[in-house]
Amino acid sequence: MEKLDRRSQRSRRVITNALLDLLLTKKFNEITIQEITDEADVGRATFYLHYRNKEECLMQLLTDGFDSLVAEIEHMTGSGERNFIEVLEKVFQYTSDNRKLFLALLSANPRPNILEDLQSYIQEKVMKGAAMPQDLNPLLKKAISVNLTGALIAFILWLLKDEPEISPNQAAKIFVEFFQNGARAVQSFSFEK
Repeated sequence: MEKLDRRSQRSRRVITNALLDLLLTKKFNEITIQEITDEADVGRATFYLHYRNKEECLMQLLTDGFDSLVAEIEHMTGSGERNFIEVLEKVFQYTSDNRKLFLALLSANPRPNILEDLQSYIQEKVMKGAAMPQDLNPLLKKAISVNLTGALIAFILWLLKDEPEISPNQAAKIFVEFFQNGARAVQSFSFEK
């Protein structure tokens, strides 16, 4: 059974890696399942054994990466209180390290349901990472997470497209300062360390 599980994991890995390789040269909407299976050197049956469609394969690629990032953040922060700036710094570094993937996904929106799935996934992680009062109204908490997630995605896209000369730490500080204190707080933000 373990051998079968390792083969299954290997098949999933080569398929998602093939999709990632293709995303570096083509828009997601233009990639076919045949191209993915050719790049992965697997049959279509193997693809469909693991994924219903290319969107599900893409979500696997994204969530695997984010899950490892979340695990790293949780390990970094341990059981203590999370420093949102340090968490965002890791997120910005991760998206920078995976620049081509996120540019391909966020700027050439593959399909609305992919973006919705990605936003839902990020919202869930934001709810865990952002320090919000426990007694906060659930509707208000959801509104804040939706707003924060949308702003975070837009901010990441700006960082990736424009490549401003700021470090992930500076980007995290700007984002957190704006989130916590609004636009007035950012006006006096200093780029000096």
